[in-house]
Amino acid sequence: MSNITEVVVQSREKLGTGHSRRLRHAGMVPSVVYGKDGDSVPVSVEPKAIGKIIQSETGMNTVLNLRLAGTEETRHVMIKSLDRHPVTDRLMHVDFLRIDMDKKVRAVIPVELSGFAEGVKLGGHLTIVRHKLEIECLPSNLIGVIKVDISDLGLNSTLRIGDLPQFEGVEYILGPKRTVATLRMAGTETTAEAEAEEDEDEE
Repeated sequence: MSNITEVVVQSREKLGTGHSRRLRHAGMVPSVVYGKDGDSVPVSVEPKAIGKIIQSETGMNTVLNLRLAGTEETRHVMIKSLDRHPVTDRLMHVDFLRIDMDKKVRAVIPVELSGFAEGVKLGGHLTIVRHKLEIECLPSNLIGVIKVDISDLGLNSTLRIGDLPQFEGVEYILGPKRTVATLRMAGTETTAEAEAEEDEDEE
């Protein structure tokens, strides 16, 4: 289950490139809160707070309780997108999306394979078709990563979505027959693109 993290933001009345530049020089990141048929609200946030969220277990899928500095006004949000400087990788802008805790959201979750597959020991080649998967659930059920032990995966085997761990209240958007990874004899493996096309035929 996702832990709700509080993040304090500052109100931002002035807009424009010049003001955004001054905010960054002052150690803040220009941001905006939008969604749920409400108006877009410009705010600013400390980059350190966003950095801690991104490095947490749930990362971009962390549920945040956004609080306006100096008030008790709060709002549940998730980070929708981040803009970074192309050279320095410095955080330039953050988009926060308003959410309802009693309504399902969709999120993209990384797939983490662990273990040394039996088929690889026999000379096979592991091809990962999908490194991330889209899920749907209530915000309180969001997960950070889908961990799969592939130690028992043998030659000419396919790891499918139906083989993945099941989480309470979490639904995989793609069907259970869709391919996550394959293990074929080295030199005969198919490409990830070909496997994806085969998935379409299976549905």
